[in-house]
Amino acid sequence: MKVTVMKPRFKPRDYEDFVLYPYQVFHIKLHYKRLGLKEKVINYFGYVDLYRFGIERGDSFIETDEWNVNEKNVMTPIVEDYEKIREFAMKKAVEWGALRIVSWWHPLVEVVKDMRAYKIFWIYTINGERYLMDAFNGQEYKMSEILKILNKTKKEKFKG
Repeated sequence: MKVTVMKPRFKPRDYEDFVLYPYQVFHIKLHYKRLGLKEKVINYFGYVDLYRFGIERGDSFIETDEWNVNEKNVMTPIVEDYEKIREFAMKKAVEWGALRIVSWWHPLVEVVKDMRAYKIFWIYTINGERYLMDAFNGQEYKMSEILKILNKTKKEKFKG
C-alpha cells in the first residue's frame, strides 16, 4: 500500500520494523477584518492526531515522502469522519488566532492544503530490550513500559 509519511528526522542505527501513526495535516489561513486597519492574514499549521483526536500546532507544512508499505505497519485511524476532523482543525485555528489578533469579526477561515500523513515509530532492540523511537523528535520508549501501560488500561477499562 502507498502512504505519505512525515520525513523522519531521527532513525536508530539498526531498526527491525516500524509503525506508521495517522495524522491529518492542515494549512489554514485566517483572514481577519480589523476596524480602521488593513486585513490581517495569519497561517496556521495543525496536525490532527487521528488516534487520540488531539491537535498539535506546527510552524510549517511538514515535508513528506511516499512509501510503499505492508498494511500491517499502518495504524488504523480511530477518527475517520473527514468533516469532523476538518471542523476540529478549523476551530482550533480560530482559537489560536484569537490569542494573536484583536478583531470584532470572526475570521474567514480558508483551508489551503491538507493531507493524511503518518508519523514513523521505529522498532529496534538494544541489549535485548525492545524500543520504539519517534522519528520526528527522537524520543525513545521501552516497549516493556508501553505494554505495562496498555495492560493496566485494558484491565481498568473492563472492571465492573
